[in-house]
Amino acid sequence: MLDAVDGDSHFMEPLDLFERYIDPAFRDRTVKLATDPATGKRAMIADNKPMKLRDVEEILGILSGYGQKEAGLMTNSFDRYVAFSADWQDMAARIRFLDAEGIGRQVIYPSLGIVWEGEVDDPALADALCRAYNRWTFELVDGHRDRLFPAAHISLRDPALAANEMRRMAQLGCRTVFVAAMPLNGRSFGHPDFDPVWAAAQDLDLAVGLHLVSHRHYTGSDFHREPKPGLMYFTMSIIQDPRQALTTMVVDGVFERFPKLRVATVEAMAGWVGEWLERIDYRYKYMGHTSQMKRPVAEYFARNIWINGDPEEKMLKHVVQFAGDDKFFIGSDYPHAEGFVHPVEKARAELRDLPPASIEKILCRNARDFYRI
Repeated sequence: MLDAVDGDSHFMEPLDLFERYIDPAFRDRTVKLATDPATGKRAMIADNKPMKLRDVEEILGILSGYGQKEAGLMTNSFDRYVAFSADWQDMAARIRFLDAEGIGRQVIYPSLGIVWEGEVDDPALADALCRAYNRWTFELVDGHRDRLFPAAHISLRDPALAANEMRRMAQLGCRTVFVAAMPLNGRSFGHPDFDPVWAAAQDLDLAVGLHLVSHRHYTGSDFHREPKPGLMYFTMSIIQDPRQALTTMVVDGVFERFPKLRVATVEAMAGWVGEWLERIDYRYKYMGHTSQMKRPVAEYFARNIWINGDPEEKMLKHVVQFAGDDKFFIGSDYPHAEGFVHPVEKARAELRDLPPASIEKILCRNARDFYRI
């Protein structure tokens, strides 16, 4: 039965997407694959500057290496050319993958957007890149809109431009937006500057996915700056960003100002949620005056917040037992190398000690409720 919802998957975009789809005024500054004249090596370019990536081809291999870690490979031995395949844009093949895995509907985030978000400073260029990606993605899934649900990419660098793009995408039937969970000029996600984005999401009934991205101000960067430490970076650094972004929204009153807003942390696991609920509740009792919270965090969690957990996450069932079964859903992270092969099967195995009704919520109903799909 095709009832499961994959709440976190990705496109592997064609590497010339932005050159083809961006507004002509930005074409000479767009994201593209090129040769770094200083090194002679392949580089990803943004705004005519090479991105600060460890190894472009290794990164592309990670973004498209689904199943390769299960084959016993390390990131430095992944197939570096699979990302160049046009097969990733075959949505009929993606539907066949969903059928084989027992997935009825899939929410899809970008891959290249995870990379360029931390490299582009100009708000107008960032907005143009978002609009180019969004044009491409909704064109690509046309004909499969009953099962494939792209998350529109928006940039918080200019909230007014972001809100405009959200309105445009909502008119096309978009259900959710991808927001890069990363610091922006020292402003909390609860800063009033960003209120136009949250207001638009609430008014348009769009879910907000706070998804991790690569950026140079990652948590722990002062411990180890260059090169980005692979294991440390992916395990303890960027995974913290969705959690911190969400926390600032709670503490700085976003969910008071926008009580119907729906937000989820995406690709940040779920095991932390129990400690998070307890820690905020404990501090709120005597430090609430330093925040804009008007109620205990559990009330915001019940009303406004969802959590994307991993199918193989052994802590997930325990957090569900602690925090309830209404707010958690899973994602495959397909086709990224850190993704999970046979996600529904593995999630059922990890959650088998929970009541069947709870398992059904986590595999299906909660994601449907969050994304409105």
